Amino acid sequence: MLCTNCGKEPAQQYTRTVDGKVVTVELCPSCYNKLYPEKESNFFLSVLNSMDCADSVCPVCGMTFGEFRRTGLLGCAGCYEAFRTPLAKTVRSVQGSVLHRGKRPARADAEERYDRLRAYVTRRETLREEMEEAMRTHDYERAQRLQRALKAMSVAEGDE
Repeated sequence: MLCTNCGKEPAQQYTRTVDGKVVTVELCPSCYNKLYPEKESNFFLSVLNSMDCADSVCPVCGMTFGEFRRTGLLGCAGCYEAFRTPLAKTVRSVQGSVLHRGKRPARADAEERYDRLRAYVTRRETLREEMEEAMRTHDYERAQRLQRALKAMSVAEGDE
């Protein structure tokens, strides 16, 4: 597919929102840049370039902050610690905060219910293992107590 503007170069599809409507255009990169000069497209790079940390080096992989500014990619997990301050400034300027403020579970008590269920399952597994151990060691009285405890848990769980 050729560019719909110049008709000469291979085109890419670009999706834009114009006046609240989603518009798909098929343009070559050159025509796209001419027709839609983006001020915000280089915002991230301009923020990175404004920082004076080009000589910082990651002790793990040896990547410099200057390389990160050029590529936008970090070399390893150690880079996050080595470039902590400039990265925090960059993230804060681009996203507004360095803390994730994502969605909460639909139900406010979902996490609490999950924790209770997990504790219940863990307790049942522990009782079952103890009961099996008691039977292996021929401690039938203890095995019977553990079996009653397991039944009581099943009945209590059925009531909820």
